[in-house]
Amino acid sequence: MEIAMKSIAFIFAFALLAFGHSYSFAADGSSDDKSDAPLPQGWPKLTEPGEIEVKTYPAYRTAKAESTGSFDQADNALFWQLFAHIQANGVEMTAPVINTYSKEDDKSEVEMEFVYRQPDQGKAGPGLGKVIVENRDAEDFLTLGYRGAMNEKAFREGLEELRAWLEKNQQWEEAGQPRRLGYNGPMKPKKDRYWEIQIPVKKRAK
Repeated sequence: MEIAMKSIAFIFAFALLAFGHSYSFAADGSSDDKSDAPLPQGWPKLTEPGEIEVKTYPAYRTAKAESTGSFDQADNALFWQLFAHIQANGVEMTAPVINTYSKEDDKSEVEMEFVYRQPDQGKAGPGLGKVIVENRDAEDFLTLGYRGAMNEKAFREGLEELRAWLEKNQQWEEAGQPRRLGYNGPMKPKKDRYWEIQIPVKKRAK
C-alpha cells in the first residue's frame, strides 16, 4: 500500500498543476489549510489530528471507479481512470480523494472517488470508460483526523480507534464500509500529510 501512496501522491500533484489549482482554495470559502486543493461545496471542517467526531456531510456528486485486487494495484489503476475522466470532461481536481475498502471472498474490493466541486456540476450517469458519476445523499461519518505517513497499518489502527469510540458511544452504530480521505500531494512532507479515516454511522434505534 505504501507504493500506492507514493504513486497516488505524485499523480495527485500533477493533476492539481494540470488544472491550475495547486495549493488554492474554493471561492465560496470551502477551504482548509490542511488541504492542498479546493474542498467540495459545503464540505465540513476537517477534523484535527488525533480527534474523533461525528460529522454530517452534504449531498454531493462524485465520479467513482471500482476494482478488485491488491491495495497497490487497485489504487494505481483507479486513480488513472478517474484522472482521465475529469480531464476529458473539464472537471477541476478537488480534495479529498476518497478510497473505500471492503473484503469479500479473500479479494480486496476497492472504490475510489473524485468529488465534484458542486453537486449540480456535470451530470450523473456513465463517465469515461468504466467511471460512473453518482449523486450521494447526505450522510453521517464518524471521523478520525490523522497526520503523517499513511499505509494499511495506520488505516487499520485508525479503524480500531473509531470502533473503540463506538463501543463507548452506543447511541451510534456502523452503517457501511469504512473509507480513507487524502488531502495532500507529494510536495507535502510525509510527516505533515493530512488524512481522515471514517466509518459511516447512524443513530441506533431505541
